[in-house]
Amino acid sequence: MTGMVTQLWMAVLLGWLGFVAISFMTDTQMAAIAGLAFGISCVVMLRETVVLRGLVAVLEPVGVILPVLALRHVAGKLGVEITPLTTVELLVFLALYIAFLLTAFDVIPVEAYRLGYAPVPVAVMVLLACAYGAATGNLLVPLVAVVGQLLWVLGWGSSNWFDHVLHVLLVPVIFATLIGRLF
Repeated sequence: MTGMVTQLWMAVLLGWLGFVAISFMTDTQMAAIAGLAFGISCVVMLRETVVLRGLVAVLEPVGVILPVLALRHVAGKLGVEITPLTTVELLVFLALYIAFLLTAFDVIPVEAYRLGYAPVPVAVMVLLACAYGAATGNLLVPLVAVVGQLLWVLGWGSSNWFDHVLHVLLVPVIFATLIGRLF
């Protein structure tokens, strides 16, 4: 089942890339349909190729966050009202995530990544994410936390919950978002 989830996530990410590229040439709805067709076609036709396997290897673990952000972007462009994360929320998350990455590289002598293997800390983090979502009215954080926990519990993908809900590409994405808000 892990392979099927990875293929689904890759279809979403490739579909989003197709959507972004095609949206310069046509209206949003047509770009969404064409992007969907592009993503599915790439995954089906390139399934056993070096290209798709290489892309999976570069992005692994894909997790939940990248496909959810891609779908969120497309939904927003299609007119779905989405509550954006505030600049303060993004800055706090960025600082915490960079600190988390530094613990993974032993720059900060704490083993935070280890918490992602244990059921009780994961349950506490998911409950905190849900409480945060309830308090702020933003569904992104609880959605990612809960779907990540579901995949983690089912054993579909990494045995660490953090791999399902975080990705190192979040750092440049957040930087680009913050810089875009300056202009």
